[in-house]
Amino acid sequence: MKAFREILAACGLLFAILMAIYGCFTLPQRFPTHFDANNIADGWSGKASLWFPAGIACVIYVGLTLVRYLPASSMNYPFDPEKHAAARPIGLAMVAWLKAEMTWIFAASAGFMVAEARGQSPDVENTWFVPPALVVVFATVIYHIVRMVRAGKSKVSAQ
Repeated sequence: MKAFREILAACGLLFAILMAIYGCFTLPQRFPTHFDANNIADGWSGKASLWFPAGIACVIYVGLTLVRYLPASSMNYPFDPEKHAAARPIGLAMVAWLKAEMTWIFAASAGFMVAEARGQSPDVENTWFVPPALVVVFATVIYHIVRMVRAGKSKVSAQ
């Protein structure tokens, strides 16, 4: 499962970078990036804006990759220190899943920007992508927090 999460996150990062590169070569210098309720462009940007979601994906990827190398004492868990050993792997799994999810959210954002600039899908991320993406992220966090709390409690009952 660890390899799957890493491959998923790396593919998201690669997709974000490829979308920025593709857009720089194929899009006009200025293109619409936001549309009002009547589908009329009301926000414009240049090719450099394509690097924003790719850059954020890079920062997320590198930053959340480095979390696993932090000392165990740097992570704050809501229970006694002797129970941290049971919760740490679950916390690191949560960070790895969030890395994969967040890199893909920004990769999709880069893809949507290119599609919008080409006139293929105006403002699609606000209509169907953002709410489910946020639900997935919050569900990941809640699921792993519940698992960490249970792991901490099971250590208590075993003692």
